[in-house]
Amino acid sequence: MSATVASSATVSSSKNAVPALRRALIALYVGAAAAIALATILAFVTTSSDDAKFHHIGDYFLTANGIPYVLALLALLPALRELQERRDGRLGSVGTGFASVGAVVLLGVFIYGLIAATGSSLGPTYVLASLATIIGVVLFAAGSWRAKLLPRWLVVVWPIAWAVGSMLPILGPGPLLLAATYIAMAIVLPRRV
Repeated sequence: MSATVASSATVSSSKNAVPALRRALIALYVGAAAAIALATILAFVTTSSDDAKFHHIGDYFLTANGIPYVLALLALLPALRELQERRDGRLGSVGTGFASVGAVVLLGVFIYGLIAATGSSLGPTYVLASLATIIGVVLFAAGSWRAKLLPRWLVVVWPIAWAVGSMLPILGPGPLLLAATYIAMAIVLPRRV
């Protein structure tokens, strides 16, 4: 009897994991594509260096590319929380909250930028929202360390890759590091679920 109950629980859990895994994989692939696009735009497309009206078509590409970046993060964290069965605890919850608030604010900044054709970040809004996403990913990764869904090396690399390759690309190849991290997560995740 108990073997049947345990078997039913496993089947039910795996059925619930399929949609979450699908959402996580889509978010990872979209995030990787956006990161590769960002690296390409930064390397090969002319953009304005000032924080004013757009002067080049690259300004529109750069701003529009931020939208899938933050949408991927908004979809990824809740999907991972579900796959981790909330074993990431408060760190996962608070991390998801910080990252989500930052991502929603950034989404608004990007949409405003496209509509107004401006690179204005609305004062410190862009930087503060970007820092919120970084803090959120760091906290989420710390919670994920406990959950053990992802390999520990990937849990360590992910916040670093997000910090140097996302909204504040510190290093030129930073977005490519983030893309590689997302692809590694997409390869490893189905095997660990």
